[in-house]
Amino acid sequence: MWKLSSLFVVVGFAVFMWFRMNPALPTDSPQYPTSQPAASTGGSAPAGKVSGKPAQVAGGSGRPAKAGESSRSGGRRAALVVTSPVTVALINDRLKAVGSGTAVASVSVVPLSGGILTDMLVTAGQQVKKGDVLALLDNESELIARDRASRAATDAATDATRLTKLYRSKTSTEVELNRAKASLADAELALREAALKLARRTVTAPISGIVGLVPVDKGNYVTPQTELITIDDRSTIIVDFWIPETFANKISLSQPIDAIALANPGKTYKGSVSGIGSRIETDSRTLPVQAKLDNSSDSLRPGMSFELLLKFAGLEYPAIDPLSLQWDSKGSYIWRMSDGKVERVSVTIIQRNPESVLVDAQIAAGDSIVKEGLLSLRPGASVRTAGGRP
Repeated sequence: MWKLSSLFVVVGFAVFMWFRMNPALPTDSPQYPTSQPAASTGGSAPAGKVSGKPAQVAGGSGRPAKAGESSRSGGRRAALVVTSPVTVALINDRLKAVGSGTAVASVSVVPLSGGILTDMLVTAGQQVKKGDVLALLDNESELIARDRASRAATDAATDATRLTKLYRSKTSTEVELNRAKASLADAELALREAALKLARRTVTAPISGIVGLVPVDKGNYVTPQTELITIDDRSTIIVDFWIPETFANKISLSQPIDAIALANPGKTYKGSVSGIGSRIETDSRTLPVQAKLDNSSDSLRPGMSFELLLKFAGLEYPAIDPLSLQWDSKGSYIWRMSDGKVERVSVTIIQRNPESVLVDAQIAAGDSIVKEGLLSLRPGASVRTAGGRP
């Protein structure tokens, strides 16, 4: 009995191993007719098992077909991309420059003749008007010379009058009369010269303005090279600055300008262009320009530095996302999406900015430009956006 049981166990194990080593007969075998219809020639097999084998994708790759994947007779699925719209940006619409300010009028006052400074009549910071007396020089010699010239002129005038009467009475010749008239003219010129020298001993203000520091004192000996004081008319500040030659044909006289003094950045001063250079400076390729700022509040000083802002009409260019740019041997280009298709558009880069790139291309504001998913694109390819349709 024990031997018979052992025999059954051995036979059962052998049968099990045989079925393990040999797969089951196919269900489409004539001996095992299936209840499912066989696939027709050229048709696509239904999902699941057909003729006992897993369904194959078109082309016989051997992997199971995925939902939405085309068969041998269908096209590829539209590529998934991310797009961004084209916007419009301006360039060369504004210009910033740095300049230095000067007074609208500024003079260094010097005496017209040398001598001892007998009096200084103004102090630093004082407001003066044109013609006001600023200083006096010793003038004793000039007074004497003027008085002497005045007396000589009086005597010459008396002689000329006397000879005129004698000539009319025929008791004097015409030659004597002419000599007397010439002497009178010389005396009058000498008087004018003496009066001029005396006047130059008084120093007056050539312009109206504010007196600067006074470097001399009463009693100093001064010459025509000695600076007594400076006077600045700072009611208007003139700012000198330079602009790139790109803007040379765009700037114009009386063009409005905004200025910020670096010493007082919280306030903006209004002004206008008051002067434009006639030529470009070849060493710097810039054009010299002047602007005037109203300083009626007297808050600005000559010598201050300014940041200037000028506005222009500017140039409009399409702006695209920097990620959308591509390059090849033909140059830079982008992919424009329209009606679920993409087309290649060549571009010329005008200006790079951190957030966008300005280009010259046949695109318009609002066009959709592909910025992600670029590697799988080709001209005319179908594309779709996340959550969108091809």
